[in-house]
Amino acid sequence: MSRSGAATGANAAIDTDRSTIARLVTHASLLLTAMLWGGNFAALRFLLRELEPLDVAFLRGVGAALFFAVVVLLTGRPWLGLSRREVGRLAVIGVLGVTVVNVAVAFGQNRLPASLASLIVTSNPIFVALISRLALGERLGARKLGGIALAFVGLAVVLLGGAGGAGPVGERELVGAAILIVAPFSWAFYTVLSKPVLAVYPSVHVAAYTTILGAAWFLPLPVLRGGMLGRIGGMSAAGWGAALFATLVSFVLAYILWYRGLRVLAASEATVYIYLVPV
Repeated sequence: MSRSGAATGANAAIDTDRSTIARLVTHASLLLTAMLWGGNFAALRFLLRELEPLDVAFLRGVGAALFFAVVVLLTGRPWLGLSRREVGRLAVIGVLGVTVVNVAVAFGQNRLPASLASLIVTSNPIFVALISRLALGERLGARKLGGIALAFVGLAVVLLGGAGGAGPVGERELVGAAILIVAPFSWAFYTVLSKPVLAVYPSVHVAAYTTILGAAWFLPLPVLRGGMLGRIGGMSAAGWGAALFATLVSFVLAYILWYRGLRVLAASEATVYIYLVPV
């Protein structure tokens, strides 16, 4: 073999190793994301003891938007010169993944224990797989279809039979589940629509822009709902700790990790990690 051929083979091997390492890092980051989202349900349940559902949605959405604003400023390129069409697309993604998801989770979990709420949210990969097939043309093989069917059966068992030894689900819990199921459905569209954008723009900027645009809808809430700022300001130290985790850790950090994973993996592949959230 010539020296040039040997060099080419060595470079190809290095590229393969780098690609393998990159995928392993991606999977590790998605595993961490699932862990952070698991803790988020406990933190939100704690916050709902001190705040009303819309208070939680406002605190989490606007707080995350402020953190993301700082993050993009620190990148040295806060604005990427997006066109109006691109801003409009990001605004839609932000409404789906930030506005709708936060409201649905806050109101739904207000009626459900954290363990049951996290189980319902695991229906997300079902919606992502189906929407990815329709919108992105991702292939649905026999194993994926079988997994979707099994997930539907499991979700039905959880809703009808209860979870974690809590006994059968009552009317209050069924209403909460109906509200909460909006979150994974909306998140599925958020994930699928974000995939093409991530091929063009950095994941940090996409996460920041969508969060800021989505959280903007929460800004009028303190004016429309009297006492909101007073309730937030009167939280205990433990409440502020839960708020910090639910905003900075399970929102800002987790969204950045999620987007980075979505850049590398197919949408339906990345969302499989949602199944680890209840664990």
